[in-house]
Amino acid sequence: MSLLFACITVLFWVIGSAVRQSSYDCSEVADNFIPCVTYLVKLESRPADRCCSGLQVLNQMAKINDKGPRNICQCIEDLAYTMNALYVASRIQSLSRECHIHFSFPISIAMDCYR
Repeated sequence: MSLLFACITVLFWVIGSAVRQSSYDCSEVADNFIPCVTYLVKLESRPADRCCSGLQVLNQMAKINDKGPRNICQCIEDLAYTMNALYVASRIQSLSRECHIHFSFPISIAMDCYR
């Protein structure tokens, strides 16, 4: 009986851990993306190190589940709208090159999150 209880406990712990890792809210996305905004609105000439490391985190988050890329994109779009930030298209395009990263989520001036 105690072996069964131990197995069930471990199973719930593993499932709970997976659920926590696969779900996130826009505040996590914002924490990782906000350091990029000053570059995207042309206030800085290069993205900050925190920007590039945040994009790495977002890439990992996007790979956790199939809705991850869309959710991240939508959060970034909502963030831009809330901040009334006008991202410069050329800066969005150069972000991948500047940070040496291939995005696992859509990001563009149009923010087409459902492509």
